[in-house]
Amino acid sequence: MTSSDMIANLYKDHYSWLYHWLRKTLSSKDRAEDVLQDTFIKIIQSKDILNIQKPQNYIYSTAKRIIIDQSRRQKIEQAYLDYLTQFVDESYQPSPEQAVLAIETLDQMAVVLDSLEQRARQILLMHYMDGLKQSEIAEILQISVKTVQRDLVKGLLHCHQSNIF
Repeated sequence: MTSSDMIANLYKDHYSWLYHWLRKTLSSKDRAEDVLQDTFIKIIQSKDILNIQKPQNYIYSTAKRIIIDQSRRQKIEQAYLDYLTQFVDESYQPSPEQAVLAIETLDQMAVVLDSLEQRARQILLMHYMDGLKQSEIAEILQISVKTVQRDLVKGLLHCHQSNIF
């Protein structure tokens, strides 16, 4: 079976249950459709596509990670907006150019975070967005505090080298 056949079968066999689960979980038809599409795109891009042993589990965990990543991205955007409102007069309305620049900056931040290794990104977000201590992260992820520290440094260096932060 070719990878194209496998992808077609995965889509055909798992579209329905995934769509219904996403609709129920996200309470939004549009968000469910977006996550559904992103899930199958991520699976298509995966190097493991031919080695998937339990497709339903793989698809579910991929969709769940996408939902978590989107939620964290929304938190980042909201934190950025909250930060900006501290310095802005409430009557101030940004120009369309300023609004576009802010959106582009947020998109660049998301791209930089997405380019990190999964665990380093997760640790960086857990620490800076969720406010968790290194020891709490280590306990949740069942890794050593040293590993958390190493991945935090790796993530911060990556962000610094991108010139976004």
